[in-house]
This record gives sequence, structure tokens and C-alpha cells, in this order.
Amino acid sequence: MGSQKAMRINRLSIAIGVLSTALAWPVTVSGQSTPEQSIPPRPAASVSPLIERYMLDELKALRTELSQTRIDIVREVTDRELKVAENVSNIANNTVTFFFYVFAGLGAAFVIWGWRSIRDIKQSALSGAESEITRLSREYEDRLTQLEQDLVSKGEIILQNQREIERTQTIHALWLQANQAPNPRSKIEIYDRLLEYNPGDIETMAYKADAALALGDRDWALSLCNRILEDNPDSGLALYQRACAKAGLGETDAAIIDLDRALQLTPALLEEAQKEEEFVSLAGLTDFDSLINQAGTDASGIQTKDGDS
Repeated sequence: MGSQKAMRINRLSIAIGVLSTALAWPVTVSGQSTPEQSIPPRPAASVSPLIERYMLDELKALRTELSQTRIDIVREVTDRELKVAENVSNIANNTVTFFFYVFAGLGAAFVIWGWRSIRDIKQSALSGAESEITRLSREYEDRLTQLEQDLVSKGEIILQNQREIERTQTIHALWLQANQAPNPRSKIEIYDRLLEYNPGDIETMAYKADAALALGDRDWALSLCNRILEDNPDSGLALYQRACAKAGLGETDAAIIDLDRALQLTPALLEEAQKEEEFVSLAGLTDFDSLINQAGTDASGIQTKDGDS
């Protein structure tokens, strides 16, 4: 059962990795030269229903197995406790009987030889039996205590894993909803729910800033990007979104500086920048045109070398 659960967890990890790759990496158009790949500013527009259904089925099966495992562990521990109690009772009875016969025989011998009276023999037998029973009871009590502690520890681990699976499943479902949301306001509501599960997540806040730009609220988008960059100054995605916000607010010089830094950290954003509507106001500026056209220069240089060779 443990190997099956490990296999399901491995399959689930692989499915999550595949889905994360589908959501996080851009598609390279055939025949075009793209810079080194990195994190895109937006996830894919849709996810295969088969992958989603597969992940949900795997999660459901894993939760069922975890619940059944917990029940089996409780049942096994209960059976062991009953067996231990029965063994303790049998050992106590056997011990008392053994000592009774031993000391009865010794007492008879002592009476015959006149060394001790029957009363002394009885007291000695009871004292010995009581001490042995006490020792055995303490030993088995310690074993039961240790067994109970192990059970509690395993139960906590199972519950923690189950909560983590439920959290991962919820986050995955929210990302799917965000991808399918019909308007930016719906996306922002879903991103807020994602931030409740993972406060301060850079990617979620960056996409929230992008949704704010889609609503035309550039000040809000700028504030979100500044919050990200306070703790993560090398976030290329946040710098790109802030450049969009500043360009929309008319801060052209600051926008070009942020865009330059973003493209240095995340070259894959260049293709998105060439189609960004917020950068329309920067068109015609020398610094902006040099940044935007650098991909074409690199591509032409590569083609020339290929042709010479």
C-alpha cells in the first residue's frame, strides 16, 4: 500500500510539473529566433481537460488511501492494545500461580524442617508476586505509551500531508479559474484568494498587477509592483509590469529604465514587449526603439553567420 501511494504521489508530481510547465513557459513559434527561455508574464490560456481530470482523480484516490491508512492504523493499534492487555493478564495469572506453587512447596519444606511458619511463607509469596506483577505492569505500560506516541506522530504526519494535498489542489483549481476568467475583475478576485493561500507570492502579485493594468488602474498596478520589488528587486516580471504602468502614467524615462532592467533579467519578455499596448506612447523614442529592436539585430546577425558558413 505504501509503494502504491508513493507511485501515485510520483505520478501526481509529474502531472503537476507538466501542468506547471504548460502554464509557465511560452510557446516558441517555428521559424523565429527567441532569447533564452524564462518565466513568461502570463500563464497559458487553457489547460488540457484530460490533465486536469487526471490530477483530480489522482488527488481523490490519494486522499481515499490516506483515510483508509489512518483507519487501518487505528484498528491495528487497538488490536495490539487488546492483545497486550490480554498478555499482561495471562502473565500476571501465570506469575501468581507459579509463585504460589513455588512458595507453597518451599513453605511445606520449611514447615517440615521448622525454619519458617506458614504465615511467613504466605507473606513472602504475596510480596514476591506483587513485586513481579508491578514490574511487568510498568514494562507493558511503557510499551503502550511509546506505541501511543508513535501512533499520534504518524497521525499528525498523515493529516499534514492531507492538508498539503488539499491546499495544492485548491491552488491549482484557482489558477485554472483565473485562466478562464472572462474579465480582469474576476481575475483579481481569484488572485486575492490565491494570495490567502500563499501570501506575498511574486508571480500571483505580478499577474494581479497585469489585471489592474487591463482595468486601466495604473496607479494600483504600480503600487503592487513596488511591493514586489521591495523584497525582490531582481524580479524581471515585476519590473516589466512597473514599466508598463509608468509608461501609461507618462513617466517615459523611468519606464525605459525598468524595461531595460527587466529585459536583462528576463530576455524572454522582449517578444511580449514588442506587442505591449502600454508601450505605444514610447514608440519613436531612441532608447525604447533600441531595446525593442535588439531581437531583430541579434536574429539578423545569426542569419548572416549561418549564410557565411
